[in-house]
Amino acid sequence: WTMAAPWRSLFRLAVPPAAALCTRASSQSNDGLRMGNLRPSTSLVQCQGRHRGSRMQFEAISEFRAKLTKGEVLVGIGVQLADPTSSDALADCSDFIWYDTEHVPLSPEMLKWHIMVAHGKGCPAIVRVPGPNRVDSVARPWGAAIKHALDMNADGIAVPQIRTAEDVRSIVADCRYPTGGQRAAPYNVAEPSTVEMPHRRSRGFGPTTPMNYGRIPMGEYLAKADENIFVCVMIETVEAIANIDEICSVPGLDCVILGANDLSAALGVPYQNEAPETLAAVDQIMAAAKKHNKYVFFSTRYPAMAKKMAARGCQILHIGHDILAAVSYQENLVADMKGGPYVPR
Repeated sequence: WTMAAPWRSLFRLAVPPAAALCTRASSQSNDGLRMGNLRPSTSLVQCQGRHRGSRMQFEAISEFRAKLTKGEVLVGIGVQLADPTSSDALADCSDFIWYDTEHVPLSPEMLKWHIMVAHGKGCPAIVRVPGPNRVDSVARPWGAAIKHALDMNADGIAVPQIRTAEDVRSIVADCRYPTGGQRAAPYNVAEPSTVEMPHRRSRGFGPTTPMNYGRIPMGEYLAKADENIFVCVMIETVEAIANIDEICSVPGLDCVILGANDLSAALGVPYQNEAPETLAAVDQIMAAAKKHNKYVFFSTRYPAMAKKMAARGCQILHIGHDILAAVSYQENLVADMKGGPYVPR
């Protein structure tokens, strides 16, 4: 009796059936530790197929886009709780999950964990990054926030408080990698420097997670990342309304979001989403979006308002968030069980 036989049995138990998809490339080395008749293998395992993580990297956002192309109205929910269990629970009943880093204190690592969980369920993640309420210079400080969200593996980016088409061009550039170098056509021609072309593609390179930790070939990854990123801007200023046709004409922009509360405030009728001034602005936004083949997205906590906006042409609806859903469920449950609303202590 030697150790070889039981060791081989244990080895067969330890190796999953998926290993049949791999081939063994021997290192031809006889060096190493010997234990009786056992000589540990120094060979390498090379997979012939695609890793699951590589296959699924763009699946969620591809399906999201396919649904839009078919004309479906998509409904998503926001997540505010730190525990990724919230994303895990909601991903299977949502067309997308909205992560709001403008108003909610989600740290970068929390955001990354949430997106990992959402992707595990095939649910795309759209991240609203912080944006200043006012910028009166050439500075456009949302670039760093966009970079962090994309490197956390966000499928879509939403930037608030934009005012001009130049703002939008800078956002589109921040969401896509530079062309040229080893990239294949149609991305093989390098763009001029930022001196000549201020809004050249300028996404910084650091996609550890999006490249499935180096398993997706760089050329393939860069092309699919640029093709699939879903770029949104929020229309919630009077300047954006004035510039809406030019804003919607920007190539690389996918969607305009109706920031109804802030927009109504900017129009002088705060939080009156159905005021004539607000609805007139909404119609102007929708007309420009339709003219330039952009999607329209509406964000609200009120389902009835979401239905009205869907009837006006909004195809993407973000309604409420996990905390609000829990509160609404509990209040309705208590009212039903007690025969009336909960009486506060």
